[in-house]
Amino acid sequence: MFTTGCWYVRLCQAVLGGGPRTGVLSAPFESLPPSMREPAVQAVMSLPADIGLPSLGELGPLIGHLRRRYDLNLLSIEVLAAAVHLHADVYISAPSPRLTEALRLESRVVELVC
Repeated sequence: MFTTGCWYVRLCQAVLGGGPRTGVLSAPFESLPPSMREPAVQAVMSLPADIGLPSLGELGPLIGHLRRRYDLNLLSIEVLAAAVHLHADVYISAPSPRLTEALRLESRVVELVC
């Protein structure tokens, strides 16, 4: 199992209160009792050994090539590049039609999970 750098940064910012509002990523942490919140935050700050994180050094050139074919935002183009690089299936939690189409065109399986 892998995640992407941009998504992990987004999660860390949300969990550490990087914005003024509570959102989808931060709400579960905000709702925890204070005694449970800090251990949960610390668990997010260190990825488990069984979750990989491809580096932008590996993905950068591929992102550049894929950008020629697909008009995707940074989060999505990194997901696409990681999937192509790792020959991986992708599981997303919110519909993203342009990302889904790009993944399919690159022969990657994409599944929406809620």
